[in-house]
Amino acid sequence: MKKQEVKNILMSMRTQENDILINKLLGKIDMMDEKAFQRALEEVGNNEEKVRSFFESKLSKGQYNQSEKKFPINEMFTYGISTNCIHLHLPGDLHQMLAEKGISTTMDIVNFQLLDAIDKIKQLRDSGFYRFQGKDSIYMISPILIRREMKFLESMDFQTQLYSKKELNDDEFVEEHPEARLATQIFGKNRNIGIASIKFKTISSKEWQNKKNQKVKEFLGKGLSVQDNSSISRE
Repeated sequence: MKKQEVKNILMSMRTQENDILINKLLGKIDMMDEKAFQRALEEVGNNEEKVRSFFESKLSKGQYNQSEKKFPINEMFTYGISTNCIHLHLPGDLHQMLAEKGISTTMDIVNFQLLDAIDKIKQLRDSGFYRFQGKDSIYMISPILIRREMKFLESMDFQTQLYSKKELNDDEFVEEHPEARLATQIFGKNRNIGIASIKFKTISSKEWQNKKNQKVKEFLGKGLSVQDNSSISRE
């Protein structure tokens, strides 16, 4: 493939959100001499599908990194913005809570806070909060999404995927799975990574709201509570 063909693929992926990233990648391509360009192309795969998959991974990673400025949504969760979804960031360190409360209570607290965070995001989105307009889903990727947590997410209609350390150390597997590639770029290859997403269409359904309300009653029945965080950033 020629440089212009590769650049055309990249330009076809341009959106308002990734415009800066696209321009940076185009600039890198322009700066490569032909020998370096062909060598890179061989590593990626010299066809449109491979090139497009490579750029998807680069753009996903770049957008995730751009989202590192996190905004509080409740006392435990923060969020960032991506192209068409809201990245909900799970707590980074649960070791102290696990030591004090045990795994069952800790997971209940995390899940209760998660439902509260989803409620707050939905309310802001429904009220026209500008950051959430045009976003169609909530997305999470984290080493903290252990199997027990994934089971809860699946019960709440999240689409989930778990990548093991063994899979993430298999270069051929990673090459064939863009989300696995994103996981290794963010977290490396030596941790199990969980991915979960849910559409706002699902969250807004009467069936899902009834399911959520039932879970909330269960958590309240265990004596849990969610302290409202009134300092949500609306910048």
